[in-house]
Amino acid sequence: MSNFETNQSVGFRPQESSRCTAEPAFHHVLACVDSSRSSHATIAHAAAFASAFDSRVTVMRVVEREVGHINPTDPVEWTSHHRDAEAEVRERLTQFADLRAGAVVIDGAAAESICGWASDQAVDLTVMGVGGDRSWPFAGMGSTARRVVEFTRASVLLLPPQEASGQPVRYQRIMTPLDGSSRAECALPIAASVAAAHEAEIVLIRALPNIELTQIGPLGVEDLTLCDRLRHRYERVAAQYLKRVKSWMPLSGAVTGTRLISSGDPRHALVRAAAEENVDLIVLTPTGLGGHCDVSVGSVADYLLNRTGKPILLVRGSERGYPRALRHSEAKPETRQPSRSLV
Repeated sequence: MSNFETNQSVGFRPQESSRCTAEPAFHHVLACVDSSRSSHATIAHAAAFASAFDSRVTVMRVVEREVGHINPTDPVEWTSHHRDAEAEVRERLTQFADLRAGAVVIDGAAAESICGWASDQAVDLTVMGVGGDRSWPFAGMGSTARRVVEFTRASVLLLPPQEASGQPVRYQRIMTPLDGSSRAECALPIAASVAAAHEAEIVLIRALPNIELTQIGPLGVEDLTLCDRLRHRYERVAAQYLKRVKSWMPLSGAVTGTRLISSGDPRHALVRAAAEENVDLIVLTPTGLGGHCDVSVGSVADYLLNRTGKPILLVRGSERGYPRALRHSEAKPETRQPSRSLV
């Protein structure tokens, strides 16, 4: 745990373009449920975000036709199936009396139905499990979750398979990975808002890559010296960057820590850090410094989605400004343009 430190500070001055200095409020949250027992947990996480952002919630159940089913659908059977699905959704909602929520049941292909409905109804955040109600034999995302993550334009909260505890979801420790890019910093206002609402801690993580030089043989003394100098410089600049970002964060009583991981594969380092820090939510953007406009989810975010077993919120750059509770009239945001356009 090199360079781990805690401190409290006030003021939030994110380095971002006007697109990310808009308010990170989720006005409409979509909770996608199915017949699995983890659907209650999906609604509970949606309720946790709805309470933090004063959002309305829609709980959706998509009724899919069986694979290989070619016979015409019996209208009586179809109506009965939909009524049963709607009754099941409404029964789940009775356990969330304080939740401002509605229910909808539609039929069709799951991913296409979710993305289409979310776009038509101006959904800001989609909450869903990684595997759905099928027995998914592999670690990580199922096909429906992957397609939603890749094609929806809104933010997505992906949940690992889990049983509902019956208690409201309260986040206690939030991890936000940063790579020094303005794009990655777009996750900071959301992380700060959730932390303020749940009185949670935030851990900012910076994982540095290995320093590698092109070689056709063993590195010489000068090469090794250059590697050491580059590594020390990366560590020094990254530590200064984390300290500066931490000074911007409005903590509202929470303790914010920073952790610098000096070398290694950033993907592996972040998975280990999530386990070692015992976080219960990871907030990050789909792409960071190395992102391209034709890639919806970068390699680091994709790896975390498939390997951490933690709830992961992918924040996309469509937010509308900072919550009023986080605004500081005495300090105007410093802005800079991102190196690449936001996805």
